[in-house]
Amino acid sequence: MKAKGIVLLVLVVMGLLSINWWGGKAPATEPPIKLKIATSTTPLSAPLIIARELELFKPYNLDIELIPLRGGHLCFQAMIQGVADLATSSETVIMFNGFQRSDFRLLASFVESDNDLKLLTLNDEQPKSITQLSDKKIGMVKASSSEFFADAFLIISGHQQQDFQKVFMSPQALGPALLAGDVDAISVWEPFGYKLIEEHGDTIYQYPGKGIYNLSFNLVTSAVNARLHEKQHADILRALKSAQNFINQHPQSAKQIISDYLDISLSELEWAWNDYVFRLSLNNSLISNLHAQARWAIASGAVDAQTTPDFRLLLDDSALKQALDN
Repeated sequence: MKAKGIVLLVLVVMGLLSINWWGGKAPATEPPIKLKIATSTTPLSAPLIIARELELFKPYNLDIELIPLRGGHLCFQAMIQGVADLATSSETVIMFNGFQRSDFRLLASFVESDNDLKLLTLNDEQPKSITQLSDKKIGMVKASSSEFFADAFLIISGHQQQDFQKVFMSPQALGPALLAGDVDAISVWEPFGYKLIEEHGDTIYQYPGKGIYNLSFNLVTSAVNARLHEKQHADILRALKSAQNFINQHPQSAKQIISDYLDISLSELEWAWNDYVFRLSLNNSLISNLHAQARWAIASGAVDAQTTPDFRLLLDDSALKQALDN
């Protein structure tokens, strides 16, 4: 037994020596690249959540941390401040920030919805008309899709001449403000609208607004990171594409994952799920939407500017082209 052990040891040593003799090495495993994504705690972030929970980033040697925040406006700030490397954001947040800075890039849209924003008021059992909001207080989140939707609702419904007072607050404060009578109506995104209606039922009235505003949810990063991490961004988008395929092929499993991650009920998730279109894109319709919202922001006095930014300079499709190139 001892002789066999010695022979085996000699063979192992000779093997190691031969590796060194030929200059070979056991392949070293590169540590994964760590990136942080500020992620809005809404079902709109579903592809990112699915990709993270199913470890779809791992094949690309990426260690992705999702930083949950309540709203794309906070996610954008986290990215600009360096707390996160990338962020999720609606195009309205991008539009507002485009007036102030040009040091960020929009990499891709990954989901769209024409029914994510809600205009809600208290139900006093009287017939409802949008004209009743004239000279009233409407709660909304400043420099976000919430603010744009309130104005867009009135414009598209033919009541743009109405004068109302904008009351700015955090999204989580909108519902309590409405119930307390501090505001007469609120413009709020999901899942806050659902929670308010679910908890207070017929006390809440929802103005019919499906199709008034087509929201896109996007992935943004700094201009510097767009240059330094183009390959990693392409891989992130590839993982999102895989996540979107999973959502389309296994909708019930996908919804369960989102429900568990966001700690919301499946019934709450179902409330808006069918309004979502999951796909990667970066097209002219987004540019047109950004310019239309910018013109609104100038005309309404939401920004102190006379000309719209050239949003085409903020779009970087380099990573997207790689991700979609099969």
